[in-house]
Amino acid sequence: MVVLAICSGLIGALAGMRFRVFILFPIIFIGAVVLATITASWSQTILAIVVFTSSLQLGYVCTLLLRPTVVSLGGSVRLPFLGSPNLR
Repeated sequence: MVVLAICSGLIGALAGMRFRVFILFPIIFIGAVVLATITASWSQTILAIVVFTSSLQLGYVCTLLLRPTVVSLGGSVRLPFLGSPNLR
């Protein structure tokens, strides 16, 4: 469970750096389906999905809160990983 929480928190942080809030719904849906498939033989499938969802959202929110600080520390240096993706 700890590895799941850490990995989903990192996924949420990466999503927070790159995308808007609407990306959380597809990530949560896809992650829940994958977790339900993988943990079908466990008795803690619902708990794994809850841990995934909450850690993903926590990582996303922490990134959103820390983003202005990172940008202000960068000064005139452009940080390409904090920009919006170019969708074509």
